[in-house]
Amino acid sequence: MISSILNGLTVAILMGAGSVLAAAEQPWPQVLPPPAKSAISVEQKAELEKELAGVVAAFQSVKRHARAADADIFLKAVRYAIDFDEWYDKTPEDGMKKARKLLAEASTRIESIKKNETPWLGKPGRTVVGFYSNIDDSPQPYGVEIPEGLEWGAGKAQVPIWIWLHGRGDTATDLHFIASQMNGKAGEFKTKTAIIVHPFGRYCNGYKSAGETDVLECGRDALKRFNGDLNRVALMGFSMGGAGAWHMGAHFADQWAVVHAGAGFVDVERYQKLTPEKMPVAYEKTLWGTYDVPNYVRNFFNVPTLIAYSGEKDKQRDAAEYMNEVLSMEGFVLKHLIGPGMEHKYHPEVRDQITTMIEEAMVKGRDPLPQKVWLQSRSARYARMHWLQVLEVLKPWEEMRLEGEVEVDSGMLKVSTGNVQSFVIRPPWNTKSAGSRTVSVDGQEMEFTDESLFGEGGSGVYFLDRDEDGGWSLRGNDPADGVARKAGGTSIDDAFRGRFVIVLPDKPGRSPALDAWVKAESEHFIQRWRKLMRGDPLVVKASEVGSDLAEQENLILWGDDVSNACIAQRMKHLPMKWEGDQLMVGGASFEAASHVPVMIYPEMSKRAGPMVVINSGLTFREGHDRTNSLQNPKLPDWAVLNIAVAPNELRAGEVKAAGFFDARWKQD
Repeated sequence: MISSILNGLTVAILMGAGSVLAAAEQPWPQVLPPPAKSAISVEQKAELEKELAGVVAAFQSVKRHARAADADIFLKAVRYAIDFDEWYDKTPEDGMKKARKLLAEASTRIESIKKNETPWLGKPGRTVVGFYSNIDDSPQPYGVEIPEGLEWGAGKAQVPIWIWLHGRGDTATDLHFIASQMNGKAGEFKTKTAIIVHPFGRYCNGYKSAGETDVLECGRDALKRFNGDLNRVALMGFSMGGAGAWHMGAHFADQWAVVHAGAGFVDVERYQKLTPEKMPVAYEKTLWGTYDVPNYVRNFFNVPTLIAYSGEKDKQRDAAEYMNEVLSMEGFVLKHLIGPGMEHKYHPEVRDQITTMIEEAMVKGRDPLPQKVWLQSRSARYARMHWLQVLEVLKPWEEMRLEGEVEVDSGMLKVSTGNVQSFVIRPPWNTKSAGSRTVSVDGQEMEFTDESLFGEGGSGVYFLDRDEDGGWSLRGNDPADGVARKAGGTSIDDAFRGRFVIVLPDKPGRSPALDAWVKAESEHFIQRWRKLMRGDPLVVKASEVGSDLAEQENLILWGDDVSNACIAQRMKHLPMKWEGDQLMVGGASFEAASHVPVMIYPEMSKRAGPMVVINSGLTFREGHDRTNSLQNPKLPDWAVLNIAVAPNELRAGEVKAAGFFDARWKQD
């Protein structure tokens, strides 16, 4: 329902507020993007804005075209460079030259798109293309390397895709990332057998949050565009990209034929060398379970080939050695190659060796329906692997395991569980046969027929629930009990990995202090999203949403039950309330005039679907941007902030109370 009101509305709101927000001064230091090195003059800015406006006007004739993003990425790059003074070349003139080159390329592509042509993909070499992200509809770029002599496209054999995750670059914003992708130089790895894709990753966030989604969306776009082989995709990266390859390789292990992680961190505590006196609060440490790779090592049994690389003298070698220790305890042998004499860099000969290993592994690829599947997780984000999916855990944030195997001889499906209340099996066999199957879960055997599974009213999957006595029941449909459940740990930041809409209040609230905080923090989040996650978030007013419920988008509701009608509508479903001058959350009362609730909760208690966030954007802030290892969730499912304590680079207010909901979204 809400999607239908967004067309034309979001741009109007953001453009109306954009100039004010872009000009607003932030009261604390900003790390990303960094200040300009060679800022353009007022006159140069005016010239560039005029040129940009002309190309934007020309773009309107092709903005509905399937490949419009291939031109739109250049317009956003120049617009953001102007908005945030992203000028990092030696001189202002160099910056102007770079921006004008991108606008000229946009104009050329617009003319080609009018003729339904894409000549920038007509020859081998390196170029840049784009797609529109489902998160916020923003055009996102990615680089492409097409080797000489490789045949690809419709009517040709499917080609392997190598996804290369770049290292950290504080000045590698859209303008400079795109320019580097168009410079014609080959990337770190060279191959004649695959197309190499370079995701932008939403800039500099360690491929977390929207950066993670960017890699997945980029990969899907590349597979479709270049007729890529879904079963021959390699995930690769170095430094920040190596960290991304480790965590995305573990979290989405069923998608890769190869994972290669070069010199990337894998956890917070060891990487940051945190001693007991430097440890954060308990819930923040629990939230490390979202990304810390050692919590997901068994998932690598699903990856046909895993390769780590470290320079002999690189400090980050410790991360791969740590992973080797953890994997060894699970019986997994890690291929860890060392670059002799090297620090934070590839040794050319070892890099060539890795290239050969990847090419050889890609010949076979991955098995899309393997006989055996491993799933290990702590986060609800990562609760599925191949044909197994957890629906509900017993205790969120504790380790969850789900492993299944189809016996070749007997056809019996054996499943073992750990910390699992209910799960789904999507049968990895020929479902047209209506034979009887034996399913064994934790040693308990059950008979089930494919006919009942796929017959009238059947769902096509097995649903299994743990009984009160600890046994298992198996059925062919999902119990329609209307109960929202957790498939693992959750946090407020989960909402920003998928599509979301910011819903602003349009009336005064319960206190002027709260209204002022809401205005400042919502504007801060809008601009932080633009600066760090490189997209214009979708924004509406509460009165424009009305009584519509979210069906696809997560709703980010700002204000209170007086200022925001969308919050008022959901009060009977939310585990909080205002009464008089008191705010009640988590079994305690707080002065409503100086305290704000923040939380994530299922939309109207739906079992699956969109979420509602109250009064929060990304919970990691500018002070955490100095290292990608700190760009993790900082608040659990709910919290109460004392806004009498001013926001800063680390927090939106003083945390007076905070906690997690249980597996049924009830307060512990």
